[in-house]
Order: sequence, then C-alpha cells, then structure tokens
Amino acid sequence: MGMFRDAECQEIDLVKEMAEALGSTGLRLDDILEKLQAVRAELEDLFNRRSATCAGQREPADSEINERIRRFNNLVDQAEDTRRWLLIQREAIGFRIHREVERHYPIPSKMKLLSG
Repeated sequence: MGMFRDAECQEIDLVKEMAEALGSTGLRLDDILEKLQAVRAELEDLFNRRSATCAGQREPADSEINERIRRFNNLVDQAEDTRRWLLIQREAIGFRIHREVERHYPIPSKMKLLSG
C-alpha cells in the first residue's frame, strides 16, 4: 500500500473525512442550540420572577436580564455562523437543498435589550 494506494481507497478516505466534518459541525450546532434553550429558560424564569414578585423574593434587575439577553443574542450569532458553515460544507459535497437543515436546526430570533 503506502504511497501506491489505489484511487478507490483515497476516495473512500475523502468521503469519510467529509462525513466526519458534517457530523462535527452538526454536533457543534446541536450544542449551541442546547445552550440557547438553557439561556432562554433562565430568561423566562427571570421574567416570571419580575412579573410575580413574591414576598421575600428579590426582583431581578434590568442589568441582570440584559446580561442574559446579550448571552442569548451571542449564541444566536454563533448558531447562525455554525449553520452557515454546515450549509457551505453541504454545498461543497453536492447537496443543494437545505430545507431539512433549516427544519432540523431552527434558530430563534434575537431578543431586544430592556431599556431603562
């Protein structure tokens, strides 16, 4: 074998590399989307605490909420960039229709910061 490997083996190696790259990017996007869900849950909790202030419970400050919103929006940017790379990789190997990617990896819209 060595440097005299046949073209078929090299093609198989190339296909494996492409599949690993797609899988890796998909996993990275899954991870970012999970973080987005966690931050969104934190924000919902903060908004719920804010609207139903109970005795003895501290109302979250706007700055605390805005910090979480900034984190959320940063993750949205990361998710959009990662999904864009996934689409580029798919285009490079010949996939031209990406509806399933958009459906499988939905990215929420950014949130507006609280004013005040």
